[in-house]
Amino acid sequence: MKNIDYIAIGNRIRNARKNMGLSQEQLAEKCGLSVSFIGHIERGNRKMSLETLITLCEVLNMSADYLLMDEMPENDMVLHEILNETKKKGAFNYSKLTTIVKALAEIIEKI
Repeated sequence: MKNIDYIAIGNRIRNARKNMGLSQEQLAEKCGLSVSFIGHIERGNRKMSLETLITLCEVLNMSADYLLMDEMPENDMVLHEILNETKKKGAFNYSKLTTIVKALAEIIEKI
């Protein structure tokens, strides 16, 4: 069983908040939490309830897998289907798709 790294979770929340251009105050308002509690969560000083976790995931548009363990869900059916269909069309098409996805990921980070 993996240990829960509250500091890493807080860092992922902080990064997601900043990437969305939100202040702690704005995130707190959207989640119905106090600003000080958001600060504690981002620093890893306080644990959050399951309800708070779900709310943060919804507001920050991220999966709980990513937020808790820095892992994307393995069973994302849409992506899985796209990859499988592309593999059927050959290695060259699969290579092009992965290059495009990587480029999009880099662009998203810069937005």
